[in-house]
Amino acid sequence: MNVGIVVEGPSDGTTYPILMQRIRNDFGMRQVRECGGKYRLKNAFLGFLKEFQRNPAWQINVAFVIRDSDCKPPQEIEEQLRKVLRESGFAPHFPVEFFATKCQLETWLLADENAINEVSKRRGKNKQIGPAQIEFESYKPAKELFQKRLSGVGLPFDPQVYKEVASLADIARITASCRHFQKFVDKVRTD
Repeated sequence: MNVGIVVEGPSDGTTYPILMQRIRNDFGMRQVRECGGKYRLKNAFLGFLKEFQRNPAWQINVAFVIRDSDCKPPQEIEEQLRKVLRESGFAPHFPVEFFATKCQLETWLLADENAINEVSKRRGKNKQIGPAQIEFESYKPAKELFQKRLSGVGLPFDPQVYKEVASLADIARITASCRHFQKFVDKVRTD
């Protein structure tokens, strides 16, 4: 299955494809487009969907438009994005799934400190952190906490580290800590 993915920025662009591949291993070619922020995403995603449709070599089967909700009601954000697509008059030949995280992507990555510790170990840092003691899906400064925890184990705050943590994170553990993550899993598994 070939997938088009539209996200806010570079860390999202490296992380979401990894999580999606781990949830559903039949994802083949992925076209990932970064918008430069959540507010730009609202105006830019249509152009990327049109690009996905214009290039027959990609044979996109489904597209995902994903952004953070910053702890606002995710359904409202998803509906705003659906409305932009509806009002544009553009009807792609592939389904488009809209998804807003319950808070931020970093919320999910914080849910499994073992993945962070393993990346630290693999990079020769061998520093450890314990579990985050937060209410994951309502913790607004998740990005800042993730940065602090990465720093605590000697890791840089960059897209490559996001990718590595996502590749090692326990999907079941994220789901147990972040119930809204199951909605993401369900969307990814939908044909």
